[in-house]
Amino acid sequence: MLILTIETSTPMERVAVVRDGAVLAEFTETVGRGHTEKLLSAVESVLSRSFVRLRELDVIAVSIGPGRFSGLRVGLATAKGLATASGLPVAPVESLEALAESARPYAGLVCPMLDARRGEVYAALFRLGDVRERMLPDIAVAPAAMIERVEAVTGGEPVLFLGSGVAECADELSASLGDRARFPDEEVSTATPLAMAAIVGELVPPDPAEAATLEPVYLRGI
Repeated sequence: MLILTIETSTPMERVAVVRDGAVLAEFTETVGRGHTEKLLSAVESVLSRSFVRLRELDVIAVSIGPGRFSGLRVGLATAKGLATASGLPVAPVESLEALAESARPYAGLVCPMLDARRGEVYAALFRLGDVRERMLPDIAVAPAAMIERVEAVTGGEPVLFLGSGVAECADELSASLGDRARFPDEEVSTATPLAMAAIVGELVPPDPAEAATLEPVYLRGI
């Protein structure tokens, strides 16, 4: 499957072309307040470097949130525009689910966290194994409340925390959970193209006509 992935739920804009589990080309850039017309240039760049035409793709995968209001809005609008021009379907990918999937080959409990500002994080909880099992729904809460919810369902198991929301509360996580709080060896602040592509591969093939009705999942506006 040939997939264009667009991830704009955080200040790190990430666009890639993925074919059958391999990244052909990727563009990554940290942007300021919002994502701009640079996103289309990024799409053109990865398609060109992959020697792939837009119409040769099978699907466009786009993050739908939760995450930054402006980034999600621009990312989804770009995906819809490309779909209109090409007739391709758009596959919506939940940001936290894809971020959790980015932790593989780690197996166990994973808590993806994105900075929600205002002293809060967007978070969820998954168990990664042969399949991915959701343990907690997406929430927007203060880190202390998130830790309480995680502890209530983990039964004392270790939890891997990753994402842009970890930096602000790593000390709090370690103080509350001790050595049960684990962190990636290398920073993973947003979902990887391979994780997004893997999730798309699990979905029922979307109908191109459904692209027009897709909306971001904000939880709350930021």
